[in-house]
Amino acid sequence: MRNIIVTFILFFPLTLAANSNILVSGNVKNKSGDPLIGANINVIGTSNGTATDYDGSFSFQAPRKLFTGDFLIIKASYIGYQSQKDTVLISEINDNRIIVDFNLADDVMRLESVVVTGIGFQQEAKKLGVSIETVRKEQVENSPEVSLVSALRGNVPGLEVRKTSGDAGTNAFFRIRGTGTISGGHEPMVILDGSPVSTRTLDSGGRETSERGHPESSSRLADINMDDIESIEVLKGAAASAIYGSRASNGVILITTKSGTTGKTRITYKINYGISGMNKIYPLQKHFGQGDAGDFVGGNSFSWGKTLNVASAPWFNSNREIDEVFDHVEDITEIGNNSEQTFSVNGGNDKTTFYFSMSQNYERAHWQTFDEYRETVSTTFGHEPTRKVPSDFMRKTFRIKGSHFLTSKITLTGSMSYANVYGNQVIRAHSTDGLAKGLLSTPPDFNLRPYLETSTQYHRSSTDPYPESMDGDHKWNNPYWVLYELSQTQSVERAYGNIKLRYDINDWLDLNYVLGTDFSLDQRNDIMPSGTYRIGGIGRYIHEDIKDQEWDSNLTLSFDLHKRNKIPVKLMMGHNLNSRSLKRFETTGEDQVLAKYYQIENYSSVSADQYISLVHLESFYIQATMDLFDQLYLTSAIRNDGSSTFGPADRRHNFFKFSSAWEFSKSFSPKPLNFGKLRFAYGQAGEEPNVYAIFSGYTSPSLFSVGEKASLGLNYNGVTGYRSDDQVSNFRIRPERRNEYEFGTDLSIFDGSLGISVTHYNAISNDIIYDIDVIPSTGADEMTANGASIRNRGLELTIDYRVLNQQRLKWDSKLIYAANRNTVLEMNGVDGEMAKLMDENLVPSRGIAKFSEVSPGHEYAEFKVLSWARFGYGMEVDHDLNINTADVNIDTLSAFSWSKNDVYIAKNGLPLMYNEKIWSGYAPNPDWTGSFYNEFTIGKKVKLSCLLDISMGGHIANYTKNALYEWGTHSDTDKRYHPDFDNPDWFGYEEGVTTNWGKGTFQELLNHGHSAIGPGQDSTIVFSQNLYENYMGRNTDVINNIEDASYVKLREIALSYDFGKIGIGYLGNPNMTIRLSAQDLKTWTNYSGWDPETNMYQDRISGEDYFNQPQTWRANMAIQFNW
Repeated sequence: MRNIIVTFILFFPLTLAANSNILVSGNVKNKSGDPLIGANINVIGTSNGTATDYDGSFSFQAPRKLFTGDFLIIKASYIGYQSQKDTVLISEINDNRIIVDFNLADDVMRLESVVVTGIGFQQEAKKLGVSIETVRKEQVENSPEVSLVSALRGNVPGLEVRKTSGDAGTNAFFRIRGTGTISGGHEPMVILDGSPVSTRTLDSGGRETSERGHPESSSRLADINMDDIESIEVLKGAAASAIYGSRASNGVILITTKSGTTGKTRITYKINYGISGMNKIYPLQKHFGQGDAGDFVGGNSFSWGKTLNVASAPWFNSNREIDEVFDHVEDITEIGNNSEQTFSVNGGNDKTTFYFSMSQNYERAHWQTFDEYRETVSTTFGHEPTRKVPSDFMRKTFRIKGSHFLTSKITLTGSMSYANVYGNQVIRAHSTDGLAKGLLSTPPDFNLRPYLETSTQYHRSSTDPYPESMDGDHKWNNPYWVLYELSQTQSVERAYGNIKLRYDINDWLDLNYVLGTDFSLDQRNDIMPSGTYRIGGIGRYIHEDIKDQEWDSNLTLSFDLHKRNKIPVKLMMGHNLNSRSLKRFETTGEDQVLAKYYQIENYSSVSADQYISLVHLESFYIQATMDLFDQLYLTSAIRNDGSSTFGPADRRHNFFKFSSAWEFSKSFSPKPLNFGKLRFAYGQAGEEPNVYAIFSGYTSPSLFSVGEKASLGLNYNGVTGYRSDDQVSNFRIRPERRNEYEFGTDLSIFDGSLGISVTHYNAISNDIIYDIDVIPSTGADEMTANGASIRNRGLELTIDYRVLNQQRLKWDSKLIYAANRNTVLEMNGVDGEMAKLMDENLVPSRGIAKFSEVSPGHEYAEFKVLSWARFGYGMEVDHDLNINTADVNIDTLSAFSWSKNDVYIAKNGLPLMYNEKIWSGYAPNPDWTGSFYNEFTIGKKVKLSCLLDISMGGHIANYTKNALYEWGTHSDTDKRYHPDFDNPDWFGYEEGVTTNWGKGTFQELLNHGHSAIGPGQDSTIVFSQNLYENYMGRNTDVINNIEDASYVKLREIALSYDFGKIGIGYLGNPNMTIRLSAQDLKTWTNYSGWDPETNMYQDRISGEDYFNQPQTWRANMAIQFNW
């Protein structure tokens, strides 16, 4: 807390006053006569200006000393419109007043807007030779999401975003133009007001647990109040991001926050309230009960028991006792809610400006609270759970920013933000500790409530309904136990900001210095009480303390040689120092002594783990831009980085970029073209090696083990010794390097009402770092080294169209399309062609998830899975089910005509299992993504907007379905065979009817259009428990349940109404706007799981669904007052 207070004191800006004499006022409207709210007005060559009010009017005071010449120029600009200038003669100023009105023409491509291109450098959009996407502040301000990443979905071509779940404060994975790394981070670098900020997502739950089972951890991007954001620039390619060197291979997101403006003080207050709910109920069967082999077996894991007499069953008999079944998913969900309050004030005069904001966001997820649960049962007996709200999120922020002219040449700007974040999360459901495992696997005739056994109050589940001890004997947890007794909390205090000093030495030379810091304290608690299915139910508690800090110092010197020597060149050179430290201390207690007491001293076994990392980076850079003939624009830059993570054999590395843009419409401009530009760019950007990859450490295990290659005891007289760890040091490790070419065109047609932007890129990432196997004689197992190459190439298209621009109706439309193709070119000297000729076991490969792997010649993260015997792979199997005959390559069987991935069916009508994993040909990467946005402005008061978000291609390995097939709860198992169907004594028996149920050919069970081919392809089989368990379960074929992940989502539909100025007593007459919106109301997809927009991991794409959490819809109402 002391660090935060010190930071606040250092960065709190001073506010001074100054007198002004001349009043400048007027109105800004579009060509239809409608006021433009928030348009920028400024006096050219000075810092004086303001923004228009809610009726398009503006006024500000300007000092008399500005009016020493014969005239002055006032400029009006607004995003989406062409700027306009007006010259005012000093001799015509009367009564110390200037009145200027503007009418701005369309510019849907925002060609005249000034874009931040990196390290404080700004350039007009029309002069850019690279693809930089600008996101308007309204696109994030209006979003009810707490995370900036989630708010960007569907707004940036080439930016792919996947939320982990619909839980409160949930995380989201995002990447730009595919993935070009294996062990490095996939997310772009984020720069806020010129200084880098942390976007780390650190898993909770302890280093000894599977990361698939870790609780959700909020991204540090969720700490940013989106109402503080003025603009966002996305540098998508290496040609744009190269100026950031070895940290920018994944692109850069530049965030500029709001600043104060001269003129009258402005106050904004916004309140938002919303609700949320699960967007899909999982498909589960309700016709067969708990048990095995057709009979009821209490405590059994499976739903292969008796037939249930329920109304939806085809054998239902209302004259017999009706069995009770339960809607487990619907019973456990409720309507969640979210709220937000934001207050901001800004203003200033000709010397000083200020901006201040504070906000509070709260989200409660859609899971039933304990109080709601208690109303459904009568046996809680005053029980107090570990937590009453299963999943909620709270964020409180404040921000202060100010600038002051110390002299006419020196400007001081300071900003500081503070965020207090609390997250209470449900453990992610990819393990037996998770929620969905027990929720979806529990038989339909087992009542999950109460989750505490009535007499003992021990944990009760379908696999141990009558526990005889506190530890229990569970195969998974009761989902209500997960909600109320397990607890995963995260508490973060964070302060970040910077100080900027600008010295305008003269009109052609200026000096800028920025010192920024980002500091956070993160405390986490992971509680698993006694009785939880984990390490025998003895209980576990993990406490973590994480301290994360970054310092960044940036000095730049900028030259405008055009003003100095009439040379059309701008030059910037600079020096950067960056330091990042992370300290993580974790204490784990196991074997809980006293129930419901969660302190580390209450555990019999206690262990500790500490991790410290420190990275230093020093950089020099220079960038030059040249404008030739007012139509050819060139940019070139080089950056030299030296990092403590680079190998000592080569500590410094260079990164280059070059771009060119030709505004050909100034040479020829056929109608209806009014602007045309061709551009080409090349750039290099890097990815730092992981911390300490250049070193070998020491460890103290009880066994000396080099992977599976050697194993030696390491004890002497009962004392464990030390040895070198399994990693060989690498003094020659280099940063990964992404080399990227891009070219494209930008066109403006029909007087600026239609804009088209097309970009093609080809990026090859070399020197990719991953762990390479080494021989045991080295005394280690692996070495972290540069050894792979990945290519990403694609096409991006953006079309902006102002379809109608009439006074009563305006219609703006935007279409985004982005396609990316990814291939792993080489690993450890082996390329794709070489890999085809090698023994599969010798081809380099690295797993990045349960099924997703990286190997030369394959798409990144292609699924490598178990499979039935399938054609097209040269599989040798016992095709005739005769152990006395040799195995045969089924591709050579001439009796059958097949296509790749068709399934070989033996004479018994069933497939054969292949005993090795195969490349499936499916990967999670979409073929293309896009969006279609439309906004209608009706009159001057009403706005209606709609955003469709599209993802086509890509696949998900629905491993949840494999598990539910095995356990008999998936709705597909409804068409099973049951012994009663052939039993004349069964109440539902009907000859010729029930005797045909649960039978068919294996072809009926295949997906993807694959065919069942073989001697038994037409054989009738029974869809028995044995079939689903041993032929379609977890340890069988996965390809059949790899599903198309394509979707079209109604990402948002919104309606807003501007009431204009209203009177609210002593609070004055603010402008009031109400906005109603709904997000993710509808998804069009063929995916059979929760949602195709899902991701198992928080920090990388996996394309795997193994009891992932569901997604949610939202509905919100926001009211905003502006004074």
